[in-house]
Amino acid sequence: MKKIALLTALSCVAMSAFAADLPADAQRVKVLVKQKMNIDASLVRKLPVGLYEVVVNRNVVYVDKDVKFFVAGDIYDIATQQNLSQQRRDELSKIDPSTLPLAQALKTVKGNGERVLYTFSDPFCSYCQRLERTLQTLDNVTIYTFVIPLLNSDAMVERIFCAPNPNKAWHDWMLEHKEPAEKPKNCQTATPSKNAALISQLGIEGAPTIYFTDGSRLEGAASKEAIEEKLASIKK
Repeated sequence: MKKIALLTALSCVAMSAFAADLPADAQRVKVLVKQKMNIDASLVRKLPVGLYEVVVNRNVVYVDKDVKFFVAGDIYDIATQQNLSQQRRDELSKIDPSTLPLAQALKTVKGNGERVLYTFSDPFCSYCQRLERTLQTLDNVTIYTFVIPLLNSDAMVERIFCAPNPNKAWHDWMLEHKEPAEKPKNCQTATPSKNAALISQLGIEGAPTIYFTDGSRLEGAASKEAIEEKLASIKK
């Protein structure tokens, strides 16, 4: 807990320093957003379209210079047909995979394991179960699965990690709905609470979520084609 508190404090100090470097107009908008909307924006910047982008917990919204109008939605560049809002959200959601606590994850190696995925899944999530079936069709991958108690599934996560073979218990449940044994009375595992803290830190609000080695992520039960396309783009 002390380590998490320290990291949070350092993050706040860094963000405060960064906010102080905002241009005067952006700093003014940031203050108005707090005054009028009671929102603490982590970042504000002016866009070429005349609106100001306001970042709140990795989410992006837009306001005018006097914060009289609030816009929730996506901005598209007509010339390039690009969703600028989604690009920004993708940028904000990136992580450094080397910082992930892999000891809290289940590890599955298929083929030579040269390609790496980091997945966050809840045992009660039907979309997570669909993704798990898709992942079985991939080859030459190493998959780190962070089993998260997102859907009131703390007890099931504990049963999986208290099983003699947690990896097998996970796949038996997700692929065949074979329940793991009841948690032994002498088993104490901190993994559910640690993974709950981790998804809060990463800003993960839904499952499943996949991270790649470049720090980018895919949300939802991504198709095999989408995963393969992303893996191929990273390799390039």
